[in-house]
Amino acid sequence: MDIKVGRAAIEEASKKLSNWGRWGKDDHIGTLNLIEPEHIVAASKLIRTGKVFALGIPLDRNGPQTGLFGGRFNPIHQMLATGTDAVAGQQDWNKIRYADDTLNLCVQGATHWDALGHIFYEDKAYNGHDPRKIDSRGLSVLGIEHSRAKMNGRGVLLDIARFRGVPWLKDGEGISNDELDACAKKQGVEIKKADFVIIRTGQMERCLS
Repeated sequence: MDIKVGRAAIEEASKKLSNWGRWGKDDHIGTLNLIEPEHIVAASKLIRTGKVFALGIPLDRNGPQTGLFGGRFNPIHQMLATGTDAVAGQQDWNKIRYADDTLNLCVQGATHWDALGHIFYEDKAYNGHDPRKIDSRGLSVLGIEHSRAKMNGRGVLLDIARFRGVPWLKDGEGISNDELDACAKKQGVEIKKADFVIIRTGQMERCLS
C-alpha cells in the first residue's frame, strides 16, 4: 500500500473525521459512547463453545521493546522472596512461608489499552481538552478509567497480514479503509455499529522472531 500521510493529510482528516464535541464538551471516551447495553447482550449471544483464549502477550523480558524509542524497555521481574528463602528460614513475618515479587515495566512493554489522553493534536488533546492537565502526576482528563465500563462487545478480527499474503507488515506501511472493507468481505464478516475491530499486522510475530 502506498498511502501518503503528511501534515496536510492529517489536518484534512482531522477536520473531516473529528468527533470533538459530538458527545458534549466533557466527553472522555469518544466512540465508546456508541456502545449500549443491547450491544453487549447481542455479543454474548454469539458464544458457542465457551472456549477462552488470551489476546495479551507474555509479560516477561522477551517483550516487544528494543530501546530504540524513548528509552523503553521490556518488563523487569524481580523476586523479593522465594521458596529457597522459605526453606532456609530467611522469612521473618509471623512464621509464614511465601513467595513475593515485583515488576518494573513501561506500559508499551506489555499489552494495554491506550487512553485518549495518549496523543495530542497540536496544542489540544481529544475533544479540546487542555494537554497541560496530563502531567507528571498522570491524567486528570481522558484517563483509561473512563472506559472501564465500556470495553465489552462484539469483536471482529481483520487479518491484514494474511489478506496481503505476508507474514507481517513492515513498519510504516499504511492500511486504507478500502483495504479493511475488502479484507472483511473476503473473510465473510460484517462490521457493525459498536463493534471492536482488531487488526492483525503480524508485528508481534516479527518482534518475537
